[in-house]
Amino acid sequence: METLKKYLQFLIPYGTMGCLLRKITLFQPVLLLALLACPGYLAAGGSDVTAGAFASFPVSVRGAGMGGTYTAVVRRTGAAYHNPAWLGYADTRSAGLSYADLSSLGLVRNVYLEYVQPDKGYGASGIYWNWRGTTVEGPGGIGELGYAENTVCYALGKRLGDYLSAGVAVKGYFISTDIVDTGGKGAGLDLALYAEPDPFSTVGVVLRNALSRLSWDSGLSDGLPMEIDLGGSYLIVEGLLAAAELHFERGHYGSFGAGAEYEILPETFFIRGGVTRRFDRTTPSFGLGYQREVFRFDYAAEIDAGHAGIGTTHRVGMSLDF
Repeated sequence: METLKKYLQFLIPYGTMGCLLRKITLFQPVLLLALLACPGYLAAGGSDVTAGAFASFPVSVRGAGMGGTYTAVVRRTGAAYHNPAWLGYADTRSAGLSYADLSSLGLVRNVYLEYVQPDKGYGASGIYWNWRGTTVEGPGGIGELGYAENTVCYALGKRLGDYLSAGVAVKGYFISTDIVDTGGKGAGLDLALYAEPDPFSTVGVVLRNALSRLSWDSGLSDGLPMEIDLGGSYLIVEGLLAAAELHFERGHYGSFGAGAEYEILPETFFIRGGVTRRFDRTTPSFGLGYQREVFRFDYAAEIDAGHAGIGTTHRVGMSLDF
């Protein structure tokens, strides 16, 4: 049991996020002030029962390589997860996947599959399945104990004009373990906004688990902790994109991330880098991207710069437009 508890701590994500605006417009400060006011009033606390279960975990490889900036820069793979409002800007069907080996231990893995279907009349729909799990040795080294979190989701993004899009994601949660009375199931609802106020800037906000309920096989039940992600990006010069993000947990500051992406070859090869600051831990990251017509491949590494002994997390992702 203690062995399982030791490794389940890795299921709590690095929680990177933030906000950056280098080009000020009338629209941007108004939106940002409204969004920055949300955490103190909207974020609700969660109990210890659900604190680690289904906490947000990066699935966008591009965002991970840019210091954990997702909300305002996510495209295609991971959009339905990190900011469903972006789906309102989707113009092609796409399918994508991403995989992560947390801390390179071969113990905790994450698999994400997504499909996006645009619709000019009603917005764009996205469905995804996210699996995160581990298997460790049982008590006394006898047998194995498994733990898995499965999330299935239907997301919808709708344009509200030339510059703004709103999104919603309805999620089903399912926990399975090899320990008696520790499984569970539930549901959650995410709300999101995404804006492109000018050709250089993007702004995004996501209220994760605005409504939620998780029931355990033991008979306990509670809502999942509410999280708020607030991010932005700015195109400094052609080919060089900067981004940052703030993450709030239970109404309190959780982490800050900042990063950049540079096109080595226009619309073909990309290099990324950034840093995430979460409490007393700083995690640098870098990434690479390749795009060839409708196919995209991404790689990211989050480095254990603090020498905590948990290793580097490697992520890979692919997507196809059709």
